[in-house]
Amino acid sequence: MKTLKFIIRLVLSLSVSGLFVWLSLRHAPVAEVAHAIAAADKRPLAAYFVVLLVVHLIRTLRWGELLAPLGRIPFARLNSASAVGIMMLIVLPLRLGEFARPLLIANPTNGNGPRLRRSGAFASIVVERIADGLFVGLLGIVALHALGSRASGPVAEFARRAAFLVTAGFFAGCVALVAAFLLRTQALALVRRLMTPISPRLAEKAASMLDAFIDGLHLGSGLRVLGFFATTALYWTFATFGLSLAGDAFGLHLGPLEACAVLAVQVVGVMVPAGPGMVGTFQYFTQVGLAIFLTGANGGGPEAVRAAAYANTVWLMQFVQQVGLGLIFMATGHVSLRGLFSSSEEPPALDAEAPAAGASDGAA
Repeated sequence: MKTLKFIIRLVLSLSVSGLFVWLSLRHAPVAEVAHAIAAADKRPLAAYFVVLLVVHLIRTLRWGELLAPLGRIPFARLNSASAVGIMMLIVLPLRLGEFARPLLIANPTNGNGPRLRRSGAFASIVVERIADGLFVGLLGIVALHALGSRASGPVAEFARRAAFLVTAGFFAGCVALVAAFLLRTQALALVRRLMTPISPRLAEKAASMLDAFIDGLHLGSGLRVLGFFATTALYWTFATFGLSLAGDAFGLHLGPLEACAVLAVQVVGVMVPAGPGMVGTFQYFTQVGLAIFLTGANGGGPEAVRAAAYANTVWLMQFVQQVGLGLIFMATGHVSLRGLFSSSEEPPALDAEAPAAGASDGAA
């Protein structure tokens, strides 16, 4: 049954990717796109690859800030779990790899730091995703507004609506997390009351997991909260700068506002579950982002070829960087893929760095 489900998911994901690959290349002959990639200026692309490595480092350090209240994690283990987890997100279909990082970081190998509660590790990913969704949504709204008449037409209007919807959705998620954090006692009592008639043991286990999840929402101090938001801004600043750099290789001179608009559409687009590597969705929505101010990018002619070449090059460089780093760090032995499949019980909560319930100096 599991094998059948996996096959169905894989076929579905490949079908989605196939559709978006066709959409991204229907106005750009593959031979011309390949020629444009080969003729691209390699210097800005080399600089873009360096930026991708910096982005990985910032993302890892930021994740460490979220995990810090759960226990002291050696940087080697954190870096390995981050790299291997991102690789799993890339290579698994339908974004199933989203679960990899918290599972990998929860169980160390060779005594490399403490075990973490999986619920708390999952909470760190939820906080990270909601913060990123809000930041990118707001970035898209501001950039599209500031572009003014340079961002006009149906594509720009679609992007504006999408940015508002994404921002509203992630804001609702943020409100839900804050409510769970502030009303922790009531939330736990509600879970026990609803599930005790079914199974008292299951009710206690569910309440314990929710308690650990809420623990993971606590950043520990106001300074750490500021650090988290500062690194989030730095993370997306470098990501935007990288897209601008890569554009120079194809004669697409993207200013900060244009790069922000492309990034916002790209990030929203890859939320669509697709095949391994986010093939198709990444390229198509990158081209849609370019079409906001480059009218031929999603149409035909030389602009469509340049846009497709740019989108596929950016995708390929990110794929090589993320999968390559994952393979390198998987070989270090600081994390084990067995953590993805084990069903061991949650370890007890750590007391050394754990915040007190309802502490007033932290934030979700």
